[in-house]
Amino acid sequence: MLSFDDFRGQSAHIEQLRIDFSGGANVHAYLFSGPRGTGKRSVAQLCVMAALCRGEKKPCGECGPCRRVLSGSHPDVHHVLPAKGKQSIGVDVLREAIEEVGVKSFEAGAKAMIFPEAHKMTPQAQNCLLKTLEEPPQGTVFFLITDQPGALLPTIVSRCRVVRFHPLSQEEAAARLCALGLPQAEANQRARMAEGCVGQALEIGEEQMALRRSLSQAVFSIRRPGDVLAVVNDYKDDKEHQGQIMDMLEGIVRDILSAQAGGAPLEGAGYAREAEAYAQKAPMTSGLALQRAVMRARMMLGSNVSFAAALESILLVVSEEYTKWSW
Repeated sequence: MLSFDDFRGQSAHIEQLRIDFSGGANVHAYLFSGPRGTGKRSVAQLCVMAALCRGEKKPCGECGPCRRVLSGSHPDVHHVLPAKGKQSIGVDVLREAIEEVGVKSFEAGAKAMIFPEAHKMTPQAQNCLLKTLEEPPQGTVFFLITDQPGALLPTIVSRCRVVRFHPLSQEEAAARLCALGLPQAEANQRARMAEGCVGQALEIGEEQMALRRSLSQAVFSIRRPGDVLAVVNDYKDDKEHQGQIMDMLEGIVRDILSAQAGGAPLEGAGYAREAEAYAQKAPMTSGLALQRAVMRARMMLGSNVSFAAALESILLVVSEEYTKWSW
């Protein structure tokens, strides 16, 4: 079972959370914010377990309440999610959840309302929640979890104790992944791909790793403008992965710049040899040019320019850089 100790690197407040919830000194509302995969949901679960635990060392993970929280079957723990088929949490869903926590506890203990994606609440739902946070039901604790805190009303945020979560260093993340059973080489690669977010690293599948290799090979095999169209055609119709492709290109360019500035080399990071060679041989000005190209492509997509045109704009810069320097 995970423990609070597993998440100390993600937030400076983890130990205080353990003390507060184990001793019944917690406040009624918490906002856990930070990048996806930094342990926010797991820490919320540990807090609830500590509040409900009947063992001597809280959370023990062995008593009935702990096991029910772990299995998702505890009647006093409510997860607020969008209604089936909906993308947002509407006011009706929220009112129903608030009614559920307003009744007496089933197990004569604390009650918890967890919002795994709090940013999905509509403004009407947030205003409804605000009234509850101002006069919370006795013994109820609210956990608002988000990687988009800017989507929450300032009045909501002001009524929560904010706990910010951060990625681990790549070394720390790799060590954590090794402790979870991954081989060292794979742990290093996943930690780097996920930028220290252990949860994201665990979600990376072979398909994503294969896409990383093939994309980096295709992009950095370009030598002249005439090569660009073929690469664009390979990816322009892959609507399922277009966002991921742009994210990967941004990550590749960031890692190239880091290597050019004396940071970790690309070897062992899951990139094709062509990308590794580019990082080794190209000057840093080339890496900076690619970074600007990716930023422009992001802006193009935000202005409803087609993915094919945005990708082409990046690849043309790659071809231009190849013509400038002796390889």
